[in-house]
Amino acid sequence: MKTDFIHKPLNLPTDDLIEELLAFEGGPAVIPEDVRRTNFPIITKEDVIQMFVSIQQDGDQVVDEFKEAYRRYVGANYAIATASGTSSLHLALVGVGVQPGDEVIVPAFTFIATAQAVVAAKAIPIFVDIDPITYGLDPVQAEKAITKKTKAIMPVHVHGLPADLSALRRLTDKYSLRLVEDASHAHSASIHGQVAGSIGDSAGQSLMADKNFPVGGEGGIAFFKEKEDYERALHFLDASGIDYRMSWIAAAFGLSQLERLPYYDAIRARNAAYLTNALAETKLFSGPFVPDGYKHSYNMYRVKLSPERLGLDDLEDYRVKDAVQQLINAEGVYAREWQNVPIPGHLPFKNRKGFGKGYPFTLSDRKDFGYELDRFPVTLNMLRNSLTICRELRTPIEYERIVAYALAFKKIDANPHIIRKLVERGDNLKVLYERDARLG
Repeated sequence: MKTDFIHKPLNLPTDDLIEELLAFEGGPAVIPEDVRRTNFPIITKEDVIQMFVSIQQDGDQVVDEFKEAYRRYVGANYAIATASGTSSLHLALVGVGVQPGDEVIVPAFTFIATAQAVVAAKAIPIFVDIDPITYGLDPVQAEKAITKKTKAIMPVHVHGLPADLSALRRLTDKYSLRLVEDASHAHSASIHGQVAGSIGDSAGQSLMADKNFPVGGEGGIAFFKEKEDYERALHFLDASGIDYRMSWIAAAFGLSQLERLPYYDAIRARNAAYLTNALAETKLFSGPFVPDGYKHSYNMYRVKLSPERLGLDDLEDYRVKDAVQQLINAEGVYAREWQNVPIPGHLPFKNRKGFGKGYPFTLSDRKDFGYELDRFPVTLNMLRNSLTICRELRTPIEYERIVAYALAFKKIDANPHIIRKLVERGDNLKVLYERDARLG
């Protein structure tokens, strides 16, 4: 029988690994190749039993049970379970009254679904730059982008760190706009105890199998603060005939996984804190910044590179990043880019064909949509100087593995001459955002 069970344990790593030759140079990898795999989601007997119970129930009843359980967990007033994260964002926008031709302000750094949901609502995404510390939507830049056609601001809790919703709420109140959260990375994330998804006027969240809180396959959920917005979204579904219903199988799996979500959250928080503290002992690397009162859910963990602190500031930063990525991957830590081009540089927004013949972009009288990449210098700089650990930290990985991750980064930090050699030996490497755009 084929199994995901990991048969071989990872040995408890020791500090002397830092002194070993880099794996890229032929030395022993911190994490041997045959024990690098991590598994998520974890499937237990509770999941199997829940499926047996749910299969005997009406499918709509199972979905409603899940929807209400998770709505209460988040603390939202109203919710609609959906087939995907993108559909939940679409409903969140429609619910707050976004109409064809309206403008919705979104960050330039996110997954493409954020902006595609705006287009699905037949509105125009207006991209703004991000904060250089948190990587969330910059409220100062958001205010500069507001026009008479702006209907909503949709920040993204990118990687699981909530955006600055207090500052953005002041903007939406000042200009009579709606605040919509893209909480697709932010399961259990919070600001001063208030859970992401329950803070804005509405929110959309992905629940796909690869997220911190997975349902069985693909799924999402839209949250609403006001009954009027919730009913507007329901009316849209009824009038349009669009089938955004969540599968009962997805909901059943979500019910049992919800019971373990606090445990997963606690393990991720513990591991992230350990890694951040370890990176603080290096010169080249640093972990995510988390403001006071904010809870980061660590759907992803972004590592910032500071080449100047290691005497590598005479080298092109994106080449240093590429060299570090090769070295850290060889040690068994799969750190990668997660986006190489700001979203306005992806083809749907470069070409603006929309649903055909340019719709809904043709509803705008703009000559300049502001999609040129040089308008997002903070995003471009962040892409040049950071790497991301994704699914490897979502699973409740064992203590020895997070220790090994930390030692791998320390091992790279102890070998700046190898980084330099790799860069100086380099080929015709293009800057990330001059390459073809990739999703994720």
